[in-house]
Amino acid sequence: MQSLKKFVFSIGIIQILIFTTIFFREENLSLLSYINNSFMYGGVLLFLGLWVFVVRTGVFDIFTISMRKAFRLKTTLENDEMRPPSEALGFSSSLLLVTGTVTLLLMVICLVIYGF
Repeated sequence: MQSLKKFVFSIGIIQILIFTTIFFREENLSLLSYINNSFMYGGVLLFLGLWVFVVRTGVFDIFTISMRKAFRLKTTLENDEMRPPSEALGFSSSLLLVTGTVTLLLMVICLVIYGF
């Protein structure tokens, strides 16, 4: 139930940001301006969600560890004390992915309506 509240809240915030952007850019409130702005917000959210997902899977951990070994500099931290990137991100990517996907789905629905 808590995650549903976060999901609905994040969708609401994104929709408010979309309409605020339309008014601040001094565009006419039209279906086309909503489609353009929701594409930008949905795309950015989906990109960030995918980026967090890839980093949290541990793909860059091996690269980071090997770069630390290859370029040993005089540091105060030992290699064991430094956290890998997958542990450094403390949040899940699911909310970003779902919010971006729903925003893009709303954009596609509006695009189909605009096409008729």
